[in-house]
Amino acid sequence: MDSNTLYGEKIASKWTTVLFAFVTVFFIFMMFYQIFVGPLGDYPAPRWGLIVLTVIFLFLTFNFRAMTIELTPEFLSTGFGVVKHRIPWEDIERSWEDESPVWTYGGWGIRFEKSHGKRRLAYTVPQTPRVALSLKRGRFQEFIFSTRKPGELIGLINEMTSST
Repeated sequence: MDSNTLYGEKIASKWTTVLFAFVTVFFIFMMFYQIFVGPLGDYPAPRWGLIVLTVIFLFLTFNFRAMTIELTPEFLSTGFGVVKHRIPWEDIERSWEDESPVWTYGGWGIRFEKSHGKRRLAYTVPQTPRVALSLKRGRFQEFIFSTRKPGELIGLINEMTSST
């Protein structure tokens, strides 16, 4: 976050990190076992396959360990590591605290869904309140994201969208 940032938040999910790290360690173990001990089972996975899965889960472990929110004078940005979504203020119609049950979005991370005829994009973290935005244009009509301070964030978003 730079000096132009009006609001910044980082939400870490230790359970997501633990889950991905556990799977990563499992693939590392399988890979080293097959290299130094011998094949696992009658039909072992190829070494290159285990290496690819290890790299994928290593990326997921580090990329999805925390979600960031940043408000600047130009846009709202939300993301997990290198995967970010930016919305210019002029594209936001309104904002509210999302009261939908957590299972509406199918878990945590980045989710796409269609509800009540509207395409939604959701960036969620477990056990965290969410803010919903109605968008004027783009591929999605609504954008939902987790935050620890929904009231404060909605106030800032309303302030920024009323001045555009």
